[in-house]
Amino acid sequence: MTAQPRVPGREGKAPARIALIEKNRGAYWDMVNAGALDAGRRLGVTVLADAPEYESLDEQLALVHRYLDEGVDGLAFVATSQTAFTDTVAAGRRRGVPIITMDLDAPDSGRLMYVGMLAPVEMGRQAGRLMLDALGERRKVAVQTGSADAHGATGKLAGFTEVMTAAGVEVVGGDNDGERLDAAERNAHRLLSEHPDIGGFFGVYGYHAPVQARAVEAAGRDDIAIIGFDMLPETVAAIEAGTVRASIWIREYYFGYYAVAALANLARLGDEETLTLLGLRTDDLTGNLLRPQPLVVDRDNVGQFRAWARGLDLESRIAATL
Repeated sequence: MTAQPRVPGREGKAPARIALIEKNRGAYWDMVNAGALDAGRRLGVTVLADAPEYESLDEQLALVHRYLDEGVDGLAFVATSQTAFTDTVAAGRRRGVPIITMDLDAPDSGRLMYVGMLAPVEMGRQAGRLMLDALGERRKVAVQTGSADAHGATGKLAGFTEVMTAAGVEVVGGDNDGERLDAAERNAHRLLSEHPDIGGFFGVYGYHAPVQARAVEAAGRDDIAIIGFDMLPETVAAIEAGTVRASIWIREYYFGYYAVAALANLARLGDEETLTLLGLRTDDLTGNLLRPQPLVVDRDNVGQFRAWARGLDLESRIAATL
């Protein structure tokens, strides 16, 4: 698919407003938005981040249309569905608005590029390999998820389960908590009660590792290895305390940072010029990917993460949003 030409009159215009339409208002997005705001300040761009309170495809689509109608100069959305946004993207592109995906991709939607993590199933496999290293001879793990539908969640869980099954490790749990912390807490305590022989805990969303750490600590089970995703402040503290063995940081701060930077340049310079500058294609958009390499954070390198976050004053900025 060829990048569409910009609407005449927009070339050279300094972008004023860029919208990020995320999938929910969970704590994970605070770090994404911190990166987006930092890029916006440096590039003179106003960043408008919005999302449904909980994952809702209909509400997401409505927000995309709303911001397009308000005349934003660029838009990024989180593709909770790989197929549902195609008509919406086409409508925005006809208006000359550059549109990209971030965090979750819809490669055939007509978006110009994707900024986000590696394939979710591969991220799940990476978590599975970390879990095997932590389990030793133990052969049962418990898992948690916040969505039964989102391809990011299902992909991570599928990749993790694949590695466990191949190694002969039993996987229990998997009930959907609907991104609600109280439900996640109840599920964690129930799994510990029903399966006292588990050797590990895994969750696909950033809030799962802190939830599991609290449950494990309350049960006095410091022998359970917790492998998680993302680096919420609670996760950092739990890694330092040794309650969480490791967390895969997908560098979500840079999803927001690079998405805003890309959109600012797409709006200023045009599609073909910006994609060429980034080494991306203009004739086939599906493979246009910008994916920061994830980093496994454990007790050996969590101090480096803290120093990075402190340099950007991230913890106080994120705390102010809670």
